[in-house]
Amino acid sequence: MRTDIIYRYDGSFDGLLTCVFQSYLRHELPAALLTPDDGQTMLFETLFIETDHALAKRVVDGLTRKVSGEAVSFIRMAHLTCLNNRDAAILLFCRLAMATGPSVMNALADARVNTLYRAINFLEREAHHYMGFVRFSDVSGALASIIRPKNSVLPLLDPHFSDRFNAERFIIYDATHRMALMHVPDVSRIVPMDDFKLPALRPEELEIAALWQRFHATIAIEGRVNPKLQRSLLPLRHRPLMTEFSK
Repeated sequence: MRTDIIYRYDGSFDGLLTCVFQSYLRHELPAALLTPDDGQTMLFETLFIETDHALAKRVVDGLTRKVSGEAVSFIRMAHLTCLNNRDAAILLFCRLAMATGPSVMNALADARVNTLYRAINFLEREAHHYMGFVRFSDVSGALASIIRPKNSVLPLLDPHFSDRFNAERFIIYDATHRMALMHVPDVSRIVPMDDFKLPALRPEELEIAALWQRFHATIAIEGRVNPKLQRSLLPLRHRPLMTEFSK
């Protein structure tokens, strides 16, 4: 089996599944799978794999039939993670899953499975954090927020915020991955967006922000302040975009 080759694809989930299909068809195990955001490499020959939705569906159908629908959901979640060499790890898992069958989902002692489980766990924890840490500003009657997650959390945030603010218009911009969750009543979409900046706060918003900061400072019990515990519950990297910590 050839291993001295690199696949490059468009970064989509169907594109990744097309790479999985081509790996079987061409009897290759690529050393890496790269997206347009990844840098160039001259170490091995690079082959561009064009996304084919029909081939992607064949991979989904094969995994569902030989393993389970859970396995498909598993790799879909894994594709949202910030795991290093994520796509190559997903390809290895797919090969293992097709060879092993349903029991692969319980094979946590296997690094090819455990690595993805841990990455998905981190994704879910980060998404859970952002469900409580997102802070919105009023922009011309719509709600807007900027986040900088390590993982692609917007698909996990969509049902949470779209349910709670269904009657509102809002945007949550992921500055890390240059994607935006855009919502109007009853409809939400996640779309690419190169950049998004919040306008300066209006005077009334500045007053509300100051009141919120004062409330946050007032409720603290000085003798029980525990910075270590605070950092574990609210990591420092989330704070610059939160109203109560902004200066």
